Amino acid sequence: MTCSTKLFLMSITVLIVWLQFSQAYCVYNHLDGTDSYLYIKERDANPRVSFKKQINKGQKECCPWDSGDCNPSARRKGTVDFHITFGLFGASLEGATTYFASCSGGGGLAFTGNSLSSITATCNHADGSVESRTVTPL
Repeated sequence: MTCSTKLFLMSITVLIVWLQFSQAYCVYNHLDGTDSYLYIKERDANPRVSFKKQINKGQKECCPWDSGDCNPSARRKGTVDFHITFGLFGASLEGATTYFASCSGGGGLAFTGNSLSSITATCNHADGSVESRTVTPL
């Protein structure tokens, strides 16, 4: 892992810890390509009111972990499941594959990568632990 990657992950961890005190989970888009974006939605909450956002490169969206619209269990350590579609380098989402990732309700989820086969989700859990994993297609 390069020094800049370590610094980047440390910065995300510090930000996520701060956001945990404000009682929100956040999703971060750190995909390569200035026009890369993702569409994410919480899988299990009521679809009319659940967390669903398009997040552009370098942006984040947050939602209170104790809200049933964002986290069906309304528990900081509960698991929140997401469906994600990626628009790498400005590609259309029409007909795109949907992927799955999860994180703890009081945590933060950051996406990195430059191709569908290299996208990684890093979850900074509510307890401070960090877990990286590949996203899986549905």
